[in-house]
Amino acid sequence: MGLRAAIVALLLALSACAPAETPVAPDVRAEAGRLVRAGAPGAVAYVRDGEDVWQAAAGTAREGVPMRTDHRFRIASITKTFTASLVLQLVREGRLAVTDKVETLLPGAISTRATVADLLRHTSGIPDYLTSPGFTRALEDGGHLKTWQPRELLAHAGPAGRPGPIAYSNTNYILLGMILEKRGGKPYRELLRDRIALRATELPASPSPANLAHGQDGATVVDASIFWTAGGLVSTAADVAAFYRALFSGARPEGRDMRDGRYGVFAERLDCGVHVLTHSGLIRGYGGAAMSTEDGRRVAVVQVNAGMAGDAIAAAARLMCS
Repeated sequence: MGLRAAIVALLLALSACAPAETPVAPDVRAEAGRLVRAGAPGAVAYVRDGEDVWQAAAGTAREGVPMRTDHRFRIASITKTFTASLVLQLVREGRLAVTDKVETLLPGAISTRATVADLLRHTSGIPDYLTSPGFTRALEDGGHLKTWQPRELLAHAGPAGRPGPIAYSNTNYILLGMILEKRGGKPYRELLRDRIALRATELPASPSPANLAHGQDGATVVDASIFWTAGGLVSTAADVAAFYRALFSGARPEGRDMRDGRYGVFAERLDCGVHVLTHSGLIRGYGGAAMSTEDGRRVAVVQVNAGMAGDAIAAAARLMCS
């Protein structure tokens, strides 16, 4: 072998042995700090890219207690991704079909022509109980501590319209919770525990679950039944990220039915060109956002103990683009 050929062979061998390119480290610490400077008491930012993980916390979880990355938050409407996953598990098992009529599944619960698919993608035409003035008054009169039954929530939704264009409504996911319990044969809390099985994620039985970051303006003590399967879960940034990664990496087969952004998540293209599957969450005292690439390789989750969902969404988008 000539000298030139030997050098080429050596370079090829070294290239083959070189480690894979490491992703650029996202500035999670800067994003968490930015959210605190914007007015949140505390924040957690989390990114996973392949096997690389970056996370940071800033500010306080409650007075005198520094925020940690393992603090839990009320994840609000990010709950809907979990609920949709459970529904699609039952669909894959043949216990349910997305074409099933809601009235057939839940006789007497509500008068509607909607199907399970309509509930999942918010095309049911059923009004949102959370925007009802009567429900708002009930919460102000101490209803935030009451344990609400799903049919009580439905009573505040008002008459259903015809299925049609997308109109976001929390009532859709309350109905999905009722369908889950009927066809799954267990309370939602148990279905989540058994089928999703994430250590720090639960539908809390107490208004003050352990390790919960306190919401801004005293918005901490609230019964999860107010939002139930539409927004009642508590979780950590790490758990939410692990769940999104499992859905879209193929580890959870039902994620294949969610990749077009119709069921349980929304499909968006960020300003930097990255296409993400995402859901955000906002309730009084808490805001957050979860984003994943379509293949689940890169996931970003941002949570704050303040009603700053817009800021959390912007932070998650920057982390996905970094």
